[in-house]
Amino acid sequence: MQAQPSRWTTVSILSLSTVSSISTVITGIIPQLERQFPQVPTTVIEWVVTLANLTALVTLLINPQLTQRFGIRRVVITGLLLSAVAGAFPTLSTNFTVILISRGILGLGIGLFSPHAISLIAHVYHGNLRARLLGYQTGLSALGNAVLLAVAGWLVVISWQAVFWLYLVLAVIALLVWRFVPETNDVTTTNMGHAQLPSSRWGLAGLTFITYLLIWGVQLKLPSLFANRHFGDASVLNWTLAAMNLGGLIAGMTFGLLHKRLHRYTLTLGYAGAAISVLLLLVTQEASIAIGAAIFFNFIYSYTGPYLVFTSNAGLADDQINTMSSYLTIATIISAFFAPLIWNLVGHWGPGVLTDNVLLWITIVLAVIATATVLKPTIKGSLTHGK
Repeated sequence: MQAQPSRWTTVSILSLSTVSSISTVITGIIPQLERQFPQVPTTVIEWVVTLANLTALVTLLINPQLTQRFGIRRVVITGLLLSAVAGAFPTLSTNFTVILISRGILGLGIGLFSPHAISLIAHVYHGNLRARLLGYQTGLSALGNAVLLAVAGWLVVISWQAVFWLYLVLAVIALLVWRFVPETNDVTTTNMGHAQLPSSRWGLAGLTFITYLLIWGVQLKLPSLFANRHFGDASVLNWTLAAMNLGGLIAGMTFGLLHKRLHRYTLTLGYAGAAISVLLLLVTQEASIAIGAAIFFNFIYSYTGPYLVFTSNAGLADDQINTMSSYLTIATIISAFFAPLIWNLVGHWGPGVLTDNVLLWITIVLAVIATATVLKPTIKGSLTHGK
């Protein structure tokens, strides 16, 4: 009979989930970066937040080959240490080019360890315990990001550079993995498949790209909205971002129950509710309403992601599920890179300042998608498949 992994092994593996979104913990310092580097365009400033998502794609794509050659444990530890050093490096430099390069290197490290937040659970655990830990994984990702953003709210009071010290937590997790996580040479769950997919699933991949493009638009423009309308300092903004993640955690925990009742209209609720909340952000001049609208946005919009994943995988064979998951991951990653470019371009069209115009366009797109999900299934036969 296989020995039960120790408690520290479980803690070490689950800790990877708490830092899966660590690249975004500096979102709240965008206004400070704009003041520190006034000569740098806004799009490039926002790439400081999102660039890591794009470079992570590089190591995500070659991850199966690396784990096959060196083993999961070595790849994870290398990724954590690389990300810790690169992530914390801006505390030592105020050169924008150096900061941008360090963010790119951070992403390379994230692409090495982030896939294994799930795969290590699948390798090390079995049966009901595996299922339970996989359930914890999703919640811990939102909870971990909320805690990191809350701590960032304290550190930003010291300076914008102090926030980058948060990345040293990755070195602590690397130590835990080195000490308590066993090696495994089974890499079947990390392989990115290339099975042929039904044509309808490409529409879902496209909708996933748009869905995450919209949420990045809100998250990237929230700092400038708070600054322009004097809703609070950087600390207030970071606490708001932290609370938004907790809202996403609640949505993830209640998704199954809601989907059982609403089926494909779960998607309608997510987009329609998000449209209303972004509209509130656009028109309000009250800080409390803006904070509440931001938290509600992340809560209600977080029903769309699980629905898209659930529906895209429905009825697929195992190799097709791997392929679909790969493409959904790629869609979410490249949306982060294109978001600053697209929204800062679109934001020049409208009746207000750039931030207000972006929020207006996001409201319109969300409303159109919500209406489309009511009048006609977005992907014929797909959105009703999980019913």
